[in-house]
Amino acid sequence: MVSIQKKISYSKVYKGRGSRSDPGSYRRVRQVDLILNYTRCFPEIEAFRALAGWRLYVTNATSERLSLTEGIKSYQDQWQPERGFHRFKKGRLSALPIYFRDEEKIQGLMFLLTIALRVFTLMEFVVRRQLHQSQSSVAGLYEGNPKRTTNRPTAEKMLRAFRNITLYIHRDGQREISFLNHVQQQILELMNVPKSIYTIDYLASG
Repeated sequence: MVSIQKKISYSKVYKGRGSRSDPGSYRRVRQVDLILNYTRCFPEIEAFRALAGWRLYVTNATSERLSLTEGIKSYQDQWQPERGFHRFKKGRLSALPIYFRDEEKIQGLMFLLTIALRVFTLMEFVVRRQLHQSQSSVAGLYEGNPKRTTNRPTAEKMLRAFRNITLYIHRDGQREISFLNHVQQQILELMNVPKSIYTIDYLASG
């Protein structure tokens, strides 16, 4: 319970060295004091303390299928919509600022970015599931620290690993493509994508 008391008082403030008996030598200043009175609600405090630090998890999985520890870990590893919004705002799929004025162009841009976001999310889901099942990790995705490993790589880092792939088209029509390194081959294998997509025969057939 909370209550506030207001106390109003007036004090004299003199203007200068004039006679203090002169009513015009001072002015009155209004002063307001607020006094807060409160009473603790002990039943509510105890109820809050009993629940402080606890979280509520709800699942339709049976206890035989999913233990409490496994359920919490699955919840922490779940896909989070906030990551998608972050990619739209500041990530590789940035939609801001939008310079288009045509509403149809804006809708088309967001449609393409949404498809790309789904691809990013699917890449991460498939690769992380494969790494979890094989109890392995990927190295070589962090610049300046090639030995650092991770079992939760992001789509951005996996795509960045392919940035040095180059396709050469000579004047006579012949083509050649740079070879895949170990990290690139491992990522393709984790995504269940055949390595043949980076061959001349595959590109010619496409």
